Amino acid sequence: MTMESEQQALDIAKNTRYQDLGFGISCVDVQLQRPGLASCYLLRSGDEAAFIDCGTSNSIPYLLEVLRRSDLEIEQLRYVIPTHVHLDHAGGAGRLMAACPNAQLIVHPRGARHMIDPAQLQSAALAVYGEERFSRMFGGLEAIAAERVVEAPDGFELDFNGRMLRFLDTQGHARHHNCIVDEASHGCFTGDTFGVSYHELNLGRNRFIFPPTTPTQFDPDAWLASIDRLMALKPERMYLTHYGCHEEPDYLARELKLNIREYAEIAEEFANHPNRLERLSVALLEQARNFLLDQQCGEEPEVIDALLSGDMRLNAQGLDYWLSHRAA
Repeated sequence: MTMESEQQALDIAKNTRYQDLGFGISCVDVQLQRPGLASCYLLRSGDEAAFIDCGTSNSIPYLLEVLRRSDLEIEQLRYVIPTHVHLDHAGGAGRLMAACPNAQLIVHPRGARHMIDPAQLQSAALAVYGEERFSRMFGGLEAIAAERVVEAPDGFELDFNGRMLRFLDTQGHARHHNCIVDEASHGCFTGDTFGVSYHELNLGRNRFIFPPTTPTQFDPDAWLASIDRLMALKPERMYLTHYGCHEEPDYLARELKLNIREYAEIAEEFANHPNRLERLSVALLEQARNFLLDQQCGEEPEVIDALLSGDMRLNAQGLDYWLSHRAA
């Protein structure tokens, strides 16, 4: 091992962050931009393991380190299960599959072709982020052999070594999105369907949650229906990619539905504004800041803005696209 690779190994070991949540589930920070922004989940059933979501290609060394610390060999990883194919959830799937020879990829039918040939995903991301930022954030994409990809349509059930996982097609954020219901934990792995709720902003009187309306498939009516479908199952906990496990989800479901409706109303309000994208970004950040200050979250306005401004810019882009698409 060279001095450089030895230092990389030490850095990975130092920066790996994960939390045992019980029920054979660990929440793993995928090290995207800042701690606590994006996670994935290591799920264990007997002597087999699965990752639900996997972060970016840059995340994979941390996931492999969590396997090692969990006394699991790479051969014991049986499944890689991205909730959808956005790069913060599935960008590292190819690299993880290459490292774990016994794993199968389980993915929404609309997302399967992008995992087999990620050229379109990479091209779209490069157009948005540019080559330097794309490499820094996502690290590139790797193709997955078609014979290792299993499509999971609505209602698909996976017997994970005696642990039943059920897949639900949950549109609204993306048309290639599954949520995964886990009978053992009475919980659901929700990707982006159940919104974004950062722990450091949940220390006030009520928890904060918002819909990630990132481009390009925001559909408020479908999203509201997806939340209702999940809550009809009476889950006890939701496992969010952004971020972590949230129990007693009824309150969050009500707030998320309220915010989806308010986002659509804000979009309509500024539909004809000459500087629509910028105005949407400002309005969404103002809405979030005002809620958090009202709930006495404990953070100063400038800290709130620093944590949320990137999210709200992406959300504004999604709403802007939605308005243009509807007009067309």
